[in-house]
Amino acid sequence: MQASDLRTLVVPFAAAVMLVVAVTAGAGVVADYADGPRSTQPDAPAYDAATLLADPVADDGTVPTPDASESKTVVVDVSHGNAVSRSTLQPLVNALVAGGHDVRFYGGGSSPVGYASSEGSAFARTLQDADALVVANPASAYSGDEVDTVEEFSDAGGRVLLLADTPSSATSATSLLGLSTGTSSSASGQPDDVAARFGLTFDAGYLYDMTENANNFQYVYGTPSGGSEFAGDAERVVFDAAVPVVADDDVTTAVAVEDASYSTTRKDGTYSVVVRDGNVVAVGDTWAFSPDGATVADNEVLVGDTAEFLVSGSKTPGAPQTGSPGSTGGTTLPTGGSTGASATA
Repeated sequence: MQASDLRTLVVPFAAAVMLVVAVTAGAGVVADYADGPRSTQPDAPAYDAATLLADPVADDGTVPTPDASESKTVVVDVSHGNAVSRSTLQPLVNALVAGGHDVRFYGGGSSPVGYASSEGSAFARTLQDADALVVANPASAYSGDEVDTVEEFSDAGGRVLLLADTPSSATSATSLLGLSTGTSSSASGQPDDVAARFGLTFDAGYLYDMTENANNFQYVYGTPSGGSEFAGDAERVVFDAAVPVVADDDVTTAVAVEDASYSTTRKDGTYSVVVRDGNVVAVGDTWAFSPDGATVADNEVLVGDTAEFLVSGSKTPGAPQTGSPGSTGGTTLPTGGSTGASATA
């Protein structure tokens, strides 16, 4: 057989084989699509979008008015560059004023040269007419005489409320241009010099909870400890970046944050945030007393009990007597606004 004859036979045979293969493949495709087209979508489980929403935290509380048989005077110190004002404490101020009490913001004072007062410093004289003192987030330290004055005030039955946030949020002294004023020496931003006299210390870090929180890891839940009547009617309160309060063993913890982490050490545990030692209450948060925080969860109970604490003492008239002479008076700033609080210069 010649080569030309062989090619004549091979070419038709190869064409026939290719035709058979093509028909077979086409039949397979038709068979596969007979039951419908194949899906290329992944087999992922469905989810409910509603489950992704955060659980709302109640914000409808009303701060109660403190009970008192007579009008009392509460002094809020702002003479040390304290990072607190009428507006930041408005719910507490409103509750006190609604109960018929006076709220005064003490701004400090000085005396003319050569005219010393025999009655002591302006700070001591201001407290002589007061029944309670609020000290929060000072930018400058209290002198030894001033600490002595606060201690004598407490020993005489005066009520003392110490409030503190983390130092980073409490010490900002800048001008309108954003430059440092340099007009005051920076303290810790916490009233530790006063607190130490009563065996108390505010830690520098804050508490957070990554698992159970009020929709933000820094908004931690606190619960009454059961060892104090202070805030005892609250189921749970909310703090913003709460500062732990370290106290002696004989000091009562009123509210603690459980299973929280401490920012400085990352250590988990239970931390005291509100403690009471007789006439002194220390709270490691100011946000809970602000308009934004006072009605969240059961915070109104905490604010109301704080107001009740401030006006329920019985101070010895004329106390305290300590303090360095040299001032003839201080400046008591008005509360202003619609609170109706007393303002005395």
